[in-house]
Amino acid sequence: MKNFLILSIALITVLVFSCRPDTNGIVGEERSILSSLSGSWKLTKVTQTDEDAKRKGFPYQTTDLTSLFPYSEFQLTLNVASGAASSFTTTPGNSPKVISLTSGSWTVDDPAFPKNITLTSGSITELVTLGSYPVTGSEKLVLRKEKRDASDKVQVSYNYEFTKQ
Repeated sequence: MKNFLILSIALITVLVFSCRPDTNGIVGEERSILSSLSGSWKLTKVTQTDEDAKRKGFPYQTTDLTSLFPYSEFQLTLNVASGAASSFTTTPGNSPKVISLTSGSWTVDDPAFPKNITLTSGSITELVTLGSYPVTGSEKLVLRKEKRDASDKVQVSYNYEFTKQ
């Protein structure tokens, strides 16, 4: 019994003193997601997802629309201004209007980790969701738009993949 008690105390002591937080240093400079969004972007891929079919587990949930229309003519330019409103312009060419606004200002919901971009032109606003951030080594930006029914359930979603020019 004494041996068991001594062994238990020794084991608890080892466990308590061996649990220390790691002291990891900073792994490089913090990146600014907003500055990585800045620049001219050309639309390279468009996919449509039938969200209702996805919920029901049907096959053929996603369709690549890129070659059906001249989507590659659409361009988006995001300008980041420090201390002032950031601006944007779109050049649709002959492509369908991915974003209905042609120019205006844009803001994000969270500057450190944005999820949504709100585009504004006068009193008209349009919301797009960031599907991915352009990170170092990857010059891809994915924007997502959703179409909802009367009950606010997403029926169709579109992913627009842009490449930085």
